[in-house]
Amino acid sequence: MRAATTRINRRLRRSTTLVKAAVGGALLAALIAAPAYADGTPDLGAARTAMAAVPSDPGGSTWLQTDPLTFNHPLNGADRAYEQISEVPDLKIPFPGVWEISYNVRTAISLPANAASLHTHTALFNNGAVMPESEALTGIYGSNHAIQATAGQTFLHTFAAGDVVTLHASRIGQPGNISILSNSDGRTGIMAHWVSPGF
Repeated sequence: MRAATTRINRRLRRSTTLVKAAVGGALLAALIAAPAYADGTPDLGAARTAMAAVPSDPGGSTWLQTDPLTFNHPLNGADRAYEQISEVPDLKIPFPGVWEISYNVRTAISLPANAASLHTHTALFNNGAVMPESEALTGIYGSNHAIQATAGQTFLHTFAAGDVVTLHASRIGQPGNISILSNSDGRTGIMAHWVSPGF
């Protein structure tokens, strides 16, 4: 019995080391707290459930997301003149590290008979400055055309605690109409998920 117990303990120690290296102390604590199967191996299903109650390593929520929004924001500015989409709330980063950022923007574009092309340029800003990895473009060529489409980006970025992420857009081309939309037919929003401390 002692030999069998020793083999199980060694296997558990090896598994615990790999888990800790891969995902950190929160999941490790959940594995330790979770019930085990009869052979002594941890019940991973129970561990995932237990992990929900374990505080995150940074000491706060590890994901942020705007609620489903309903709005219509016309873009009437000059070419390539960014304006904030104020209907989308600011996303404040609670603690430093590497975050996965994702956003989606639903655009409606219509061109009159005397126009050749019209595009919507979107980007995220961090503390009032454009994030170069975040730009996206939607547009059409040809007069008397209209389109609705959803564009966006997903990328990693290192933030400091308290950084503020905002959504901005501009138009490229003047004749025609552009709106940033969000409703049950298609949403506009921002999501952030903490990945690692980044050091």
